[in-house]
Amino acid sequence: MTVLLDTGVVFAFLQADDVRHDEAVELMVRIARREFGQPFVTDHVIDELFTLTRSRLHSTKLEGSLRRFLPLPSPALRGLAAVSLGTAVLELAWEVFCTYRDQGLSFTDASLIATQRELNIDRLATFDRRLARLVPCAE
Repeated sequence: MTVLLDTGVVFAFLQADDVRHDEAVELMVRIARREFGQPFVTDHVIDELFTLTRSRLHSTKLEGSLRRFLPLPSPALRGLAAVSLGTAVLELAWEVFCTYRDQGLSFTDASLIATQRELNIDRLATFDRRLARLVPCAE
């Protein structure tokens, strides 16, 4: 089994005053225990996490926590693997983005759907209800 992490889960996990922090901690503990198998994070999620942290929170401390959490070079979450989206996945992400245009899907969310399909990842760890409705197995 495998699981792909969405931005909101990681962001809530790292930010103690986030309304979903406790839920994120519980989910991340399960992921760390490998209940969902190998965890993955995409470079688009990494980009979005750093952008959100800087633009919303202006916290160098949280940026440092984020840096340690991600596989750069060794993650705090053991075995977390980064997936870099090449041009082949970006083309599929564009198709997904266009397909769900009327549902307001972000390009990062479209890239998660494309990555999940392309790499046959079993689950998506997300708090985004709209995204969860579009993927086969969301936590």
